[in-house]
Amino acid sequence: MKNDMHYDIIADIHGRFDKLTALMERLGYTREVEGFLPPAGHRALFLGDLIDPKPGHPSPDGVRDTLRAVKAMCDRGDALCLMGNHEYNAIYFHSKGPDGKWLRIRGSKNIAQHQGTLDDFPDYDDPASEWQQVWIPWMKRLPFSLDLGEFRAVHACWHPEHLRVLEGKSLEDPDFFLACTVKKSREYEAIEAVLKGIEVPLPEPHFFIDHTGTIRKQFRARWWEAVSNGRVCSDLVFPSNSQIKDWPVNDEARQMFQPYNVDATPVFVGHYYKPANAAFYPERHNVACLDYSAAVDGPLVAYRWKGEQRIKAENYIGHS
Repeated sequence: MKNDMHYDIIADIHGRFDKLTALMERLGYTREVEGFLPPAGHRALFLGDLIDPKPGHPSPDGVRDTLRAVKAMCDRGDALCLMGNHEYNAIYFHSKGPDGKWLRIRGSKNIAQHQGTLDDFPDYDDPASEWQQVWIPWMKRLPFSLDLGEFRAVHACWHPEHLRVLEGKSLEDPDFFLACTVKKSREYEAIEAVLKGIEVPLPEPHFFIDHTGTIRKQFRARWWEAVSNGRVCSDLVFPSNSQIKDWPVNDEARQMFQPYNVDATPVFVGHYYKPANAAFYPERHNVACLDYSAAVDGPLVAYRWKGEQRIKAENYIGHS
């Protein structure tokens, strides 16, 4: 059945409500007290990572305003929203396990990543706060993926095997919620892949330094690719990275991939922090990452989907 709705697909706002406002105006949405009203026949689809401005790029009240706008639109039926890894991390940062310990360690690194959100909700540990009463429950209800028939959407990786593990599941389910914290469990592995992507280990002793200055021994990969014996790390890193050389990909890493069929319906993702100056162009005719580093100096980008089965460069729209 043909979907007559046009979808405006938006990734990784990271609290930049200023950019969101500019983008929605360019798309023809009308500002409301909370949220934006779409033009006739349109609906917004947010791919997650609404929260957590990047360190050094403060956006006062941006997280609060973004959350309120997106939820209001979802409540009215004007938008859909997926869970991103930052929402997922935040839920566990603010939750304790049966032993009374925080499920996401409140160390300096995790606090720094989440600080922009904490700044907007200074009473975040108060059980009666807006953060605890509204946003944690709302984020727990966000779906992990959407298949709308003519296109698909997920925060980081469309991986059928892992998506089957998550099918029908919600972080509102206490048993599932705790199962996701058990490393190497099916639930943990599925969440990690779907919300954070396929991360390929580099062969020893190689490593690279990421944009935060952190030493990394694994890299985010082009999960939609078929990985034959001849493929090397530099072929598979996404976005491209000159630090990653033509080192061999080991057999175990090849098993992590479940290639996306070239005949499959289009799939849209965020997450990957593409360079701010990257061209508005899909990764493949049916795979598009819409994260252009809006959290820092890049544009907040929407893809205006109108029913096409081949993703078109002319349907990308930046906030300015």
